[in-house]
Amino acid sequence: MKNLFKKSIAGVCSLAALGLALTLDIQPAAAHGERSQEPFLRMRTIQWYDMKWGPETTKVNDIATMTGKFHLAEDWPRAVGKPGRAFFNVGSPSPVFVRLSTKLNGEPTYISGPMEIGRDYAFEVRLKARIPGRHHMHAMVNIKDAGPIAGPAAWMNISGSWDDFTNPVKLLTGETIDTETFNFS
Repeated sequence: MKNLFKKSIAGVCSLAALGLALTLDIQPAAAHGERSQEPFLRMRTIQWYDMKWGPETTKVNDIATMTGKFHLAEDWPRAVGKPGRAFFNVGSPSPVFVRLSTKLNGEPTYISGPMEIGRDYAFEVRLKARIPGRHHMHAMVNIKDAGPIAGPAAWMNISGSWDDFTNPVKLLTGETIDTETFNFS
């Protein structure tokens, strides 16, 4: 009789816990990168400052910008590859924006190149909104032999329909194509 009472109490508690678990609203993770890197990467390699993202809300095909500055620390860790070949990048969950242009210290930048330890860099990235949703966007620098070093992030919202997105490019022949749909028939 005593055993039966213990089992029934345990069963009631289990059912209550199951009912509570099923009624709770479970939210997805709300970010994806700033704190996942080792502290020595975040704090001893690149210091980011004067960061601006804007506008916070855009429509499909509208232009957004990301501007700011970063400093390559003088006490660069020995365990991290030197920035002799680096590429300024934008981190996002997918190609939610199309990069139109990137400038480092006012100069157009299309490929990777050398960066100097101890130097400051100003950047400006122009982005065209592509996929609707609420997206967590990072500035980042990819360094050969070190990988990506993510900077601060901001939430950027894109409204509208993905079907409305166009990315026209004028070819040397004079013909204009939409790279989003070209040769998809």
